[in-house]
Amino acid sequence: MAEMQMRGYIIVHTVQYLRDKLGDAEWNRVSSTLSPELRAVLSGEVKHGGWYPISYTTELNRVLLAKTVKGGDDEAREALHNCGRYIAGAATNTFLKMLMKMLTPNLFARKLPDVFRRDFSSGRLESSLDGRTLTCRYFDVPGFEHGAVLASGFAAKAFEGMGKEVESFSVHKWSLAEPNLDGAWFELTWKD
Repeated sequence: MAEMQMRGYIIVHTVQYLRDKLGDAEWNRVSSTLSPELRAVLSGEVKHGGWYPISYTTELNRVLLAKTVKGGDDEAREALHNCGRYIAGAATNTFLKMLMKMLTPNLFARKLPDVFRRDFSSGRLESSLDGRTLTCRYFDVPGFEHGAVLASGFAAKAFEGMGKEVESFSVHKWSLAEPNLDGAWFELTWKD
């Protein structure tokens, strides 16, 4: 079975998030410890729409957790959620910003599985809406550690782009000890 692939924009924006969090000097030190394969990719131009192994984002997320999180699951959840927000903000900081204002939560929930299929080579996302709560479940995403947590931040940023204020989010079937359980899901609730 071939390794799951993702779009390059996820790598680009995760690296920028790490640079912003760590500062250039610490990022340069940390990036020298990355795998030779990832360092080689980062030394060139990462194409936003190109396909790259999911292990690259997993490696970057491990750096994020090792360098910024001193606590347990709660602190890690917050750090990964914020990284997901950053990725979404950077990815939609173009003409898509205007499109986001026209989206509704219902349309967004219906389209999320399509967005997932566009950005990932395998796996499955199921999304549903119940009142003011979006639920997204992830299946068959081998190697995509912390995917549900990152996605909760991505969705939160999208809802903010629609003019909605996020009230709360929670992530289930996820922990630092088990970062990639099949069927992991997040719930996001917004205010009217």
